[in-house]
Amino acid sequence: MRVRSNFNCVRVFYRSLIPYHSACLQFFNNQLMKLPLFALSTTLLISTSSFADTYTYVFCGLPDGSDWDWLISEQDDYITIEGNWGRVTETTGRYFDVFKVNEHTFYTKVLRCPAGYIPQPADRGTSRWQIFEIIRADGSSYLIDAYTTYYFQNSVESNFQLRV
Repeated sequence: MRVRSNFNCVRVFYRSLIPYHSACLQFFNNQLMKLPLFALSTTLLISTSSFADTYTYVFCGLPDGSDWDWLISEQDDYITIEGNWGRVTETTGRYFDVFKVNEHTFYTKVLRCPAGYIPQPADRGTSRWQIFEIIRADGSSYLIDAYTTYYFQNSVESNFQLRV
């Protein structure tokens, strides 16, 4: 029996009880050897991207959470900022999400919200209320005082204004 293509190997593999042709066995062995390499490559890609900086959009919200709007540039583009998502967990188990931004980046980025509004991070319009955590050059950090969503055991507890 002569094998003309990989398709024939698959057909022989599934439909025949006769011993496999050596070319088919070699084809399947080569395919199986590629699986660990593929799995390793995928794992490395996922782990490196989780440590990479990301971008998120910025919106302007009132301190009580009653109104918000996207921050738009003079060229009518949505404003984005570079940083990393994080989580602050309290001793009670409640937590809220923060977007960690370098202090220099935060203040050089022109985040001009209307009077009374505070810049806040969001991935989309349906995002919950998150806040910025500003990272100083010495490694210390502080939170931007704004309305935020608290979570408890994977559910939304309620919205409170964060006072720092």
